[in-house]
Amino acid sequence: MSPHDHPLFTQVYRLIAKAEDSGVVGRTRTEVSAHLHGRLLIVGLGPAEDLHHLPDTVTEVVGVEPSASMRRAAHAAIEHAAMPVEVIDAVGEDLPLPDDSVDSVLFAYVLCSVENPARVIAEALRVLRPEGTIAVLEHVAAEDGTWMRRVQRLVSPVWPWLAGGCRCDQNTRAVFAAAGLVLDDLQSTTLTNVPPVAPALVGTIKV
Repeated sequence: MSPHDHPLFTQVYRLIAKAEDSGVVGRTRTEVSAHLHGRLLIVGLGPAEDLHHLPDTVTEVVGVEPSASMRRAAHAAIEHAAMPVEVIDAVGEDLPLPDDSVDSVLFAYVLCSVENPARVIAEALRVLRPEGTIAVLEHVAAEDGTWMRRVQRLVSPVWPWLAGGCRCDQNTRAVFAAAGLVLDDLQSTTLTNVPPVAPALVGTIKV
């Protein structure tokens, strides 16, 4: 089995994603996706819950997903998608795409679980055309000194084992900032009341 494949977690996450879709998380997926256009790269396609939130300005999708069980879980959503969807078995750190080959990139609940977030963002910037858009919907580390941050520190040693490699305390804003990106349109918020993954980073980045 691939180190990226967690079949039990796939089934749990698929149910969670469907349950969240009718609430604030689903509405936020729609709001963030509204800024996407052209050929879209989704890093970490997962069960493809994002596809039915995409606007008609998206003409095609390339979904990168290294987990075989996630690719299987995405099959039905791909069949019903309003645009062509190509699924690639690859990791975000090594995208098998040419430079300047996509118009938009979506990171949705994925940067917490990749091995090297900085490398993933660098690869996304490589394949993104000038004046492209990055949309972000990620759960992230809470602010230092908060009770949520203390909870994250407490559970962080075991959380990846429970949640398919997810790190609940990933400082994603810092990684984007280190890449030299302007983050004025990224908002820190709370989408769920479920610790340790309540804090979120939501918005868009213009490149």
